[in-house]
Amino acid sequence: MPIEIAWTAISQGPDAIPFWPYIKFYAPLLGIIYLLKRFFGGTQNTWERDMHGRVVMVTGGTSGIGAAVVEDLAKRGAQIILLVKSLSDGWLVEYIADLRESSGNNLIYAEEVDLSSLHSVRLFATKWLDNSPPRRLDMVICCAGLFQPPFKQRMFTADGIEAHWGINYVGHYHLLNLLSPSFRVQPPDRDVRIILTGCSTYVLADFDITDPEFINRGFPSSKPWRAFGSAKLALLMFVRQFQRMLDEYKRPDGNANNARVFMANPGFVRTATLRNFISFGSLWGLLMYLIMWPFWWLVLKSPIQGAQTILHIAMSPECSSGQGGKIYNECREVTRRYGPF
Repeated sequence: MPIEIAWTAISQGPDAIPFWPYIKFYAPLLGIIYLLKRFFGGTQNTWERDMHGRVVMVTGGTSGIGAAVVEDLAKRGAQIILLVKSLSDGWLVEYIADLRESSGNNLIYAEEVDLSSLHSVRLFATKWLDNSPPRRLDMVICCAGLFQPPFKQRMFTADGIEAHWGINYVGHYHLLNLLSPSFRVQPPDRDVRIILTGCSTYVLADFDITDPEFINRGFPSSKPWRAFGSAKLALLMFVRQFQRMLDEYKRPDGNANNARVFMANPGFVRTATLRNFISFGSLWGLLMYLIMWPFWWLVLKSPIQGAQTILHIAMSPECSSGQGGKIYNECREVTRRYGPF
């Protein structure tokens, strides 16, 4: 059939092709849309890795980018530990059951870790570390986060910390620091990776180390990306510092540190968090979002596309050796001295 059409076009001219006026009009348009979609969709992870036997903790693993990461790793055989806000949610039971069935992996569990409560984080970390012999832990992936819509009142965590700072930075900082003994006791031949999720909004941060919660300066409710970006910028600096802390530890067996910390920039992704931000957290905003959905579909990544850089770090052999504390964007290490994303 394609050969016949090509011969018709050559022998009789393109006008002889059925529906040629429509093809001539729509084909360039569809081609442009296809190229734009490929461009905005970002780079795909090309590495494969057998994850059977690996133990992976994930925050924010029930929706958005985190859910896409969890689904991919579960299909590869990893034992997944979902760190969730509450275990009493009936939806969580159905989610895990569906995930086990779709992935063919029954090693998927949930533990209660409310990142907005430092007490909850300590309870989990204490329970995890209080085990002999030490539990296996190959990877921690931090995808949980909060991005408040504009013109909303300041939110606080259970500890009275501004929510952007408390959940995006302090909660993960506390969790990883408390779990650091578990990273250090892993056997020297084990490949331990800690992956945090960044965001390009760090360039819009209004960061002041003396006032990270915007107490004295006033919360920028009309520009919440300043608070969100500040937390992501602090998390970026924490990646470097936490790697130095792990490297400075002297193992009793004399081996070098085998835990490496990375930050991944997933790009702008069609998640519930971003949808809530774009719609201003209102019904009218949601209606406008739905009307403009073709545009958002074109320029925003899907969750699985946003997960590609995280999956690249989780699987790439280049992340299993050498120095940690690196930043990755579009499945490539960022080597620019300024502007890590």
